[in-house]
Amino acid sequence: MATAQSGFGFGGTGLVPSLAGWTSMGSGPLYRRLAEAIRGAIRRSEMPSGTRLPTERALAVELSVSRSTVVAAYDLLREEGWLESRQGSGTWVRRHSSVVRFGEDRAGFVGRATASFRALIEGPGEGVEFTCAALTAGDLFAGPAMARALEDLDRAARDGIGYEAIGYAPLRAAIADHLTRRWSMPTTMDEVIITTGAQQAVGLAAALYARPGDVALVEDPTYLAAIDMFTAAGLRLLPVPIGVQGIRADRLRDAAIASSPRLAYLMPTYHNPTGALMPARERIEIAAAANELQLPIVEDLTVADLPLGDEPPPPIGAFQGDVPVLTIGSLSKLLWGGLRIGWIRAPAPVVQRLARMKLVTDHGTSTVSQIVALHLMDDLDAIRERRRETVRERKAMLEGLLGEWLPGWTWDPPGGGLCLWVRIPVGDATSFALAATRHGVTVVPGPMTSVDGKFSDRIRLPFVLDPDAMRDGVERLASAWREYEAEADSAPRAVRIVV
Repeated sequence: MATAQSGFGFGGTGLVPSLAGWTSMGSGPLYRRLAEAIRGAIRRSEMPSGTRLPTERALAVELSVSRSTVVAAYDLLREEGWLESRQGSGTWVRRHSSVVRFGEDRAGFVGRATASFRALIEGPGEGVEFTCAALTAGDLFAGPAMARALEDLDRAARDGIGYEAIGYAPLRAAIADHLTRRWSMPTTMDEVIITTGAQQAVGLAAALYARPGDVALVEDPTYLAAIDMFTAAGLRLLPVPIGVQGIRADRLRDAAIASSPRLAYLMPTYHNPTGALMPARERIEIAAAANELQLPIVEDLTVADLPLGDEPPPPIGAFQGDVPVLTIGSLSKLLWGGLRIGWIRAPAPVVQRLARMKLVTDHGTSTVSQIVALHLMDDLDAIRERRRETVRERKAMLEGLLGEWLPGWTWDPPGGGLCLWVRIPVGDATSFALAATRHGVTVVPGPMTSVDGKFSDRIRLPFVLDPDAMRDGVERLASAWREYEAEADSAPRAVRIVV
């Protein structure tokens, strides 16, 4: 592989800083910890595709471990698709290994992809999926709004060709009104672009401000698909720890000064996966810091319309200065994911640049979905209240089931959103997630939400399933946990042997 980069800081002159502290990553055998450290470096684009790794013997000398530890780590990463080797040519980072892959894998995981994400492609299979934090539509499309939508669709189809990169004008106006009225963010339709879901919005925002090799700040943990989108775009991700009230302005500021990032991606309102709610004072300070440091903020409000308690404060975008805050919203969580309706609020010149980029991608979001969404927005306040009631009931049910079947599991009450960020008392979340698949239930382990593979004691559990499925899922988790906990308790403690 002649184009492979060599060394990347390995061999002879010391290990790359990316692997510092690798022995403390998670739990379990040393080879798994080393594999996780290398995965993290690849995900952060600190080891780009094509980077040649040192030989097993050379890396073992660098790390003062046995060669068998390195061999086992490399073997695991090859099985997962992160590395590839060729006789006589060495080992290197596989091309495009930073992108979520959906191939087959005997253990139930492929790279960062779990069985749940294969279900998004193949359709749901047997068992229970505690993985996608989204609600079904229910009777949402059974009302008179659909009849009015069909009439509008007939007129739109007769009068236009359906290609509008910036979005259907009446829907943009309705979203601008929603942002003005609901979020205290005065907005005109010229400051709104419709996207094919919030995920496309995140990708467009990243492409607008950053190029391969640039640094982006992300929270730790964060939305797992954002990690993959940013990494696939070649960005180097710098994680900033968050607390029970989200990210702190001083931590964000210090990280920005130290790394000169091109953007920061934040979820201040019911953070995914923790459910944390950032206070108003931090939002104001972050907006001020971003303006001072000339740091664009990408603010994801995907689940902001689903509070579990009091109403949240205005978004960061309400306090922006001269530096743009791109505020991303979506109807996928509140209404239905199948609509694929998201948006970005930004200054009008930025919206025009985004529209030109989107034109290259898909010529515009489905006009059919946009017209349906427009008519559902006529009743958005009432829909929101019904959804909030459903979410509160299902959260209470999940918490009750966990207390009954898994009393050792704990979590901080989320301020809103659709997930519990659950702490398991022993073992490793990724290993347990694999064990759970054998009992017919899938979960997202904490390390999937972290650039550095942290949070090995956490799993994300959405409270979106119907009551029967939720009960079945928790009972399956309890069965898997009894088996896993017994194995974890009986396993010998890891002993590091340095040779």
